[in-house]
Amino acid sequence: MKKFLSILLYHLNVFLGNQQPHNDTRENEDSPHLDMIQLALYKKAAIHIIYADKSFTGEIVKFDPDENRMIVKNFKRNVTSIITLSDIQRISLVPDGIRQSQKQ
Repeated sequence: MKKFLSILLYHLNVFLGNQQPHNDTRENEDSPHLDMIQLALYKKAAIHIIYADKSFTGEIVKFDPDENRMIVKNFKRNVTSIITLSDIQRISLVPDGIRQSQKQ
């Protein structure tokens, strides 16, 4: 009952203009990608990204959640790509064995 009343109070405040409505739909769309990016940053692991009919394998150099984009460099650090989160179709971690063989 308490949760119901809090939801009712929230919608009443939005209707009266005392509060701005929450827009969680965009966050829910990117959340699987954000989880994988956060995991890659935590593990300092390489990632494989499929985006906008292209693919890229490398390490995340910088992740900017405010701009919803990240900067990724390949293993030899000679190619850089700026990828927006809305363009990402699929993202996965690269096994360490492949990462080591690509660096050599």
